[in-house]
Amino acid sequence: MQDPRIRLVTTILLSAAAWISLPGAVLSVLWWLICGKARTSIRSIRSFFIILIVPGLMGLAAVWSGEDGLSYVVRIMAVLIIASWMYAERYPGELLDVGVWFLGTKTGFDLGLIGELSMSSLDTLARETDRISVALRQKGTPLSLRMIPAVFSGILIRQLNLAHERAILLTLRGYTRGGMHCPSFSSPGIDRINGAFSCTIFLLSLIAGDFFNIAGSTFIV
Repeated sequence: MQDPRIRLVTTILLSAAAWISLPGAVLSVLWWLICGKARTSIRSIRSFFIILIVPGLMGLAAVWSGEDGLSYVVRIMAVLIIASWMYAERYPGELLDVGVWFLGTKTGFDLGLIGELSMSSLDTLARETDRISVALRQKGTPLSLRMIPAVFSGILIRQLNLAHERAILLTLRGYTRGGMHCPSFSSPGIDRINGAFSCTIFLLSLIAGDFFNIAGSTFIV
């Protein structure tokens, strides 16, 4: 998907659809397989299972308490898949483009810049994690629970130092608020069609999840 505006709206709609109801989660995954061409930023099955540890534990806790834990895990998996698709599709600067297009050169520029800096930090974090994994494999040292605090505290300190350096750089360049930016977008027809499908999935999820309880005049999720 080339148009970041449609991609952002699609991500929001599909994530909401996946969270509202189980049919919405299934339809969102089908959309990802067909329209999203199954693209993902998750590089291995091992990484996928690591990401699912916390949702899996929460799902087991829900089952233990008598709730529908399986539905929770499936919906969370769908949300994570859609998020990984968006991350894989993004290009540097797209959040700044969308922010300026949507909210102008002041608030939009600031929010877009914050988003770009945050995504850049995530990219740096992923590269640092890969370097640590390579170093541990070369040394023949397995990653143990004792090593996790030391490893991630080092990554955290590096991220804080990097954020401080960026703040100093922006200050030296005279940044106060807003900035000039002229975004341009390419919006092919297939993007519009896929976006329309995501709107349909969202509406179907609302219906399947009984989002509007008209008889009781209540608004529920």
